[in-house]
Amino acid sequence: MPKVVDHDARRRSLIEASWDVIASEGIEGVTLRKVAAAAGCTTGRLTHYFSSRDDLILSALRSVYADSARRMVAIEKGEKDPETRLRHIVYEALPLNRTRLREWRVWIVFWAAATANDGLAAENAQRFKAWQRLLTKLITDVSSRDQTEQRAFELASMIDGLGIRICLTTNRRTQAMARTAVDEWVTRLVIEPDPA
Repeated sequence: MPKVVDHDARRRSLIEASWDVIASEGIEGVTLRKVAAAAGCTTGRLTHYFSSRDDLILSALRSVYADSARRMVAIEKGEKDPETRLRHIVYEALPLNRTRLREWRVWIVFWAAATANDGLAAENAQRFKAWQRLLTKLITDVSSRDQTEQRAFELASMIDGLGIRICLTTNRRTQAMARTAVDEWVTRLVIEPDPA
């Protein structure tokens, strides 16, 4: 009887191995050989799932965003209180655990690479637009203030800054301070009236 292979699981393990290589060596350091070694397989197995290095890199980027989005959608659907929903999705967006820290390290590498790669820049722009739309919707749900799109931009920028700071320090104090910054920002958003 032939061996049953779970191709989705195998592809996933290869993508996760690529994340480790990307996070430790940057995109420039990604080779099929290095990713195969990190996954404990041959380059032949890798090329069975990915047609090229660029295909693997783009798949890695899309997968890291998809994982994060799935968790946020679960929070959005499961949390009924709009303010709590906003806070929890913002917490989910920050590198507050090992999984999200690895995702952030991959994102930072991609953001840097996107400054010189039109394909990656377009991919990142698409993700940023979706993130801006989600934050705008979440803010609209908790605040009667005008300029929710501007507030969403401010929040996304704060998340980016906090995420980078956490990645650079990787300590619990920085993580706690980031959560406090989010809590204070959301509280002000909810209680401050619109300027007259």
